[in-house]
Amino acid sequence: MSNDKSATTKAEFYDWLRGHQENKRLDQTQVNAMEPLLDKVSIAELQAALGKLNGWYVPGAGMQLSAAAVEMLKDYEEYVGHPYKDMVGKWTIGYGNTYYPDGTKVRSTDKHITEPEAAKLKQTIIDQDFGPGVNRIFADEIAAGKLNQNQFDALVSLAYNVGIATLAKSNSITKNIKAGHYQSAANGFLKYNNGTVNGKFGPINGLTIRRGKERALFLKQV
Repeated sequence: MSNDKSATTKAEFYDWLRGHQENKRLDQTQVNAMEPLLDKVSIAELQAALGKLNGWYVPGAGMQLSAAAVEMLKDYEEYVGHPYKDMVGKWTIGYGNTYYPDGTKVRSTDKHITEPEAAKLKQTIIDQDFGPGVNRIFADEIAAGKLNQNQFDALVSLAYNVGIATLAKSNSITKNIKAGHYQSAANGFLKYNNGTVNGKFGPINGLTIRRGKERALFLKQV
């Protein structure tokens, strides 16, 4: 099922549910538990209820990454069709992806992918993990209209690079946003410019430039 629309059939609903399982699978017991519920409420209602109960992203809910931000990420993450090790030693492919939609990590022996395939992979991962992750972290702010499109785009771009878990526990960004300190949150982007290269940890010029652009986007008026 495409991650940009809510489920309208049982097959789509179960695909969505399967995507939220750690092993990406459903057993018969889980399916049997859902069937009586689907006889009583609509697919959309059950999906929304499960999403709210578990903190899962429901396709079509919350904010979506803008087209401009999609292109921005392409600029940050240069297309490479074959597996390669990134600056911190992780096997990577396409536009900076270290894993595939099913959770499988990129390996040195993976086959070459074309630019359109890389763009699709990037978008799928964003729709599956990073867009939903930012929506989940800032659900209250988004519901209250306290996070605009530029801010959302900047946060997804950061999360795509540093990870949702890092963003979620960030005192300099997330804590400040939740306290309403947006200038301090913007400045917090600049702290995430370090990495380990050749065994040495410290600022990386490319990350410093990227963080500066994300900070500027976060502060830009819509």
